[in-house]
Amino acid sequence: MKSAVIASIREGSGKTSVVVGIMAAMKDKFGYAKPIGDRLIYKRKRNRDYDSNLVTDLFKLTEEAESITLGFDHSKLRYMYDDEGIKKAVLGLLDKAGKGREGVFIEAGKDIFYGASIKLDPLSLARHTGSALILIVSGDSEAVVDDLAFARRNMDFEGIPSCSVIINKVHDIDEFEDLYLKEIKEFGFEILGVLPYKDRLTKFTVSYLGQRFYAKIVAGEGGLSNTVKNVFVGAMSTDEILRNPLFNKENKFLITSGDRTDMILAALEGDTSGILLTNNILPPPHIISKANERNVPLLLVSMDTFNASAKFGHLETLLTTDNEDTLRMLSQMAEKYLKLDRIFG
Repeated sequence: MKSAVIASIREGSGKTSVVVGIMAAMKDKFGYAKPIGDRLIYKRKRNRDYDSNLVTDLFKLTEEAESITLGFDHSKLRYMYDDEGIKKAVLGLLDKAGKGREGVFIEAGKDIFYGASIKLDPLSLARHTGSALILIVSGDSEAVVDDLAFARRNMDFEGIPSCSVIINKVHDIDEFEDLYLKEIKEFGFEILGVLPYKDRLTKFTVSYLGQRFYAKIVAGEGGLSNTVKNVFVGAMSTDEILRNPLFNKENKFLITSGDRTDMILAALEGDTSGILLTNNILPPPHIISKANERNVPLLLVSMDTFNASAKFGHLETLLTTDNEDTLRMLSQMAEKYLKLDRIFG
């Protein structure tokens, strides 16, 4: 059975987006597993990895999301398995995910080191399963070259059938290939493709924000797929806000207390993607009705405005299941820019 371990050298390289794009381009012929979870969510009274849950939902896989991840906590996994036990458990995941399919994509943890102490890092996963290893790298051009130079000189690829590279989030592909591709090829990695930077993949949807804040949707459910381009924290007077040019930018997301009715109404009159209502305060019924009419989601949370805005600042952009346009774009990018016939070595 064909299998490939997809790994990021650094966190935030866009690994899951690449996996999703490849699977979509290959027309759902392949299974998926993520042996070690690194984005814990709680859904249907069970612990799940966000990426595993996303992929199983997107591609309607028969496996439950929690069944294709061994766990999250290093100490617990170390207690449950010895080295041989880890290998058998990973092979079990591979067999389950690949049943009736042409092959399996195995997504590694958040970076090249994650899971190393329990033999669940990307290199160990590739050795356990005899899989091809695909390294995803991104960042500015010099960082990409540095990462691949370090990987070639300091990582041990013995026992791994093949190791190739996908370079992600490149702003100017032609310039990058002219200046850097020759040097990168000298490291000996096969280059599967260079993917362009897409601004859309850096933006949140209101649905995703609702999930991450564990918010209650009190109005505007029809706008949950709205894209958020600008964030505004409503902690000043309404007059000052209306004079602020940032408040009038497109696709804004407002964070404010639910009792700031003047500010909420002002936001509903403009180009607003969604509103996070803090302090667990519901606005009056006429505001809820207006939000429903305009399909502007109102998300209710118990935390205060300061802590909500602080949490927002630490969120990372992740894919969601409700954005078909993004899924289509990822599939088209994979078909156009990647050597799909070389994915498995």
